Amino acid sequence: MDWFHCNRCFRQEGASFAVTSCGHVLCATCGAAGEEEEEEEDEEGRPAPRQPHASSPQVWRFQRAQTDMLLASHKEKTRRARAALEETRHVLDSRNRELEALRRENGELRRAQLSPGWRGGSRSSTPRPVGVTSPAQTVTPQPRRQLSSQVVR
Repeated sequence: MDWFHCNRCFRQEGASFAVTSCGHVLCATCGAAGEEEEEEEDEEGRPAPRQPHASSPQVWRFQRAQTDMLLASHKEKTRRARAALEETRHVLDSRNRELEALRRENGELRRAQLSPGWRGGSRSSTPRPVGVTSPAQTVTPQPRRQLSSQVVR
């Protein structure tokens, strides 16, 4: 009976299900959570005797309704999964584009380092440190000092 399921949580496994008088099927967890089964009473207020099992058309309609609800539940889960998959594909595409741009940039940097015009140890290609001071401090430039090994002209 792959159509038989709880009408609240759509769970199909388990040994304990209940069918309410209004035709809902509930697992033990959902049944304990709350759908009250309405008892029919006779004229004197006593519980009315239960009707024998429904006729074949009613059984068929019940099974068909259960199957339709289960199918709708599966379709909704599929829709949500497809939406999540599509979102993940967009993120992946974006990251792949970013990765390719970084690979191109790395290749360009490697080619620039290996080219004959590259001056590996020259001071002009090395960034110089920049002194940062707070706006409250004043900085006075110091004159260059002559080293003893330098020749004055």
